[in-house]
Amino acid sequence: MFRPLIMSCAVLFASTPSTLFAEIYSGPNDTSHAIDGGIAADDERFVGWADVIDSTRTMFGPRGSTSINQTGGFNSLGDLDATEIAAGVSPGYLTVQFATGISNGAGHDFAVFENGFLFGKNAAGTPGLFAEFAYVDVSTNGTDFARFPSVSLNTGPLPGGFGNNFSPFDVTNVYNLAGKHAAGFGTPFDLDDLSTDPLVSGGLLDLNNIQYVRLFDIPGDGSFTDSRGNPIIDNWMTSGSGGFDFRLGEGLGVGVLNITAVPEPGGLVMLGLAGCVLSLRRTRRRTGVTRTRGKK
Repeated sequence: MFRPLIMSCAVLFASTPSTLFAEIYSGPNDTSHAIDGGIAADDERFVGWADVIDSTRTMFGPRGSTSINQTGGFNSLGDLDATEIAAGVSPGYLTVQFATGISNGAGHDFAVFENGFLFGKNAAGTPGLFAEFAYVDVSTNGTDFARFPSVSLNTGPLPGGFGNNFSPFDVTNVYNLAGKHAAGFGTPFDLDDLSTDPLVSGGLLDLNNIQYVRLFDIPGDGSFTDSRGNPIIDNWMTSGSGGFDFRLGEGLGVGVLNITAVPEPGGLVMLGLAGCVLSLRRTRRRTGVTRTRGKK
């Protein structure tokens, strides 16, 4: 089957049937893929990192962490069992903030890290991944969040696992979900994917001033879907640290590739003084007020 290597996101999400695009995305440790290659934690392109977990915008689900770890330890979002899913219990979620915002620059703008590990292979020989996925949402004001469109075309795990709660998954079928790359490799996200979101056109989301990134756990039994209605399958239920796992810190959590330009405090003062001088000059020109040396 022909598998195009490069295509626009608009084509990816508009085309049918979905099986046409199976296995075209990056593998769990592929850094050179044209669409969504992972980014190593020590990549020099990172210019900043999430520096705090927002406790007011974080809620761990059942079997998740009981308190927030801000010092590099794991924060597990938790997992839901079938009864909880049927009852409409909310999955766990976690929101991070930044010293400066994320901007919509050229290419990918930030990357999210998880602790999945290589396990098994698909038919093409690409490594599988012990995967725990999460949706990725962003916000400017901390109230209105837009969710990245996603693709998940797996109908089950790869062979060689031990049931749906400990098996490898083929992440070449997965796009724009956090957790699709192995530990040490961040999953990249491009804010251009949200350019047509209603929050952007409504003025509630500024893609050049993203201050919050929210990770929303996906219980992987298929009850939760991608942007096209496909069921999302991952390791479910997971024991121990249930659900998506997140660690805050440089080389871990969320790395920034394009940062919102914020002038230094001294720069702000100089900009203000320059504005005052320019305003004064314009006023004098309008009123005809001038000063001539040697005359009274």
